[in-house]
Amino acid sequence: MLENLEGFFRGIREGLEQDTPPVPPAEQPTDGKSREVGRRIQEVRRGDYVYRRTTIDEVVFDPARTDEATH
Repeated sequence: MLENLEGFFRGIREGLEQDTPPVPPAEQPTDGKSREVGRRIQEVRRGDYVYRRTTIDEVVFDPARTDEATH
């Protein structure tokens, strides 16, 4: 367990030490470069109300990220 905890804090430290800026999300995720790969809908009815949760899994092709990987 101590090794897991050590690895957890090591990951946090390494993430804080890196100077790479965060990657922004795709500008238009529905521009044809994305593909829905999964959808899950959960519903619960309570009287006159329906509580609905929709989870969509999506794969987005981001050519900017592939250009960085080749350099």
